[in-house]
Amino acid sequence: MRIISRHKASMLPKAVVAALPILLAAVVIAGCGSEEPEATVEGTLRFNGKPLDNCLVTFLPESRQKEDHGRHSSGLTDAQGHYRLRSDDQREGSAIGPHRVTVQDLSVSTGVRRLDHGTVDADGGDRSPPRPAQRSRVPAKYASLANTPLQYEIKPGDQTIDLDLR
Repeated sequence: MRIISRHKASMLPKAVVAALPILLAAVVIAGCGSEEPEATVEGTLRFNGKPLDNCLVTFLPESRQKEDHGRHSSGLTDAQGHYRLRSDDQREGSAIGPHRVTVQDLSVSTGVRRLDHGTVDADGGDRSPPRPAQRSRVPAKYASLANTPLQYEIKPGDQTIDLDLR
């Protein structure tokens, strides 16, 4: 068994030893990077000229449509119909390129009251009448990726994409 002396270990050039922490840090930083969204997108959703609140606007890249795990961006509309896209990992922005767009009305109600809300209510709880059924304010074709007529090209940088449904 051969033992390396301290003298031989100290033969490394001092510049290499000094640069090792910097090189190691550069490798770690490069390895930790993740793909940032390349564009920020916001806009207003309207149906027949009126803003729609509480709707989910989803942009799905054309190149990823056939894959279930395609990277998408979505935004929820506020009272004025304004939305701002966030990627599926919740970072603000969207991928660039052609997208198909779907819109889902989150205000839809079947009128059926659920009593469990995650737990079973044995005594029946609230006996008030159920809310009236509320149909979607958005035509069905916009909720389906296969049928939506909405297609937009997202370019690098900040942009506004207003959606006017009819």
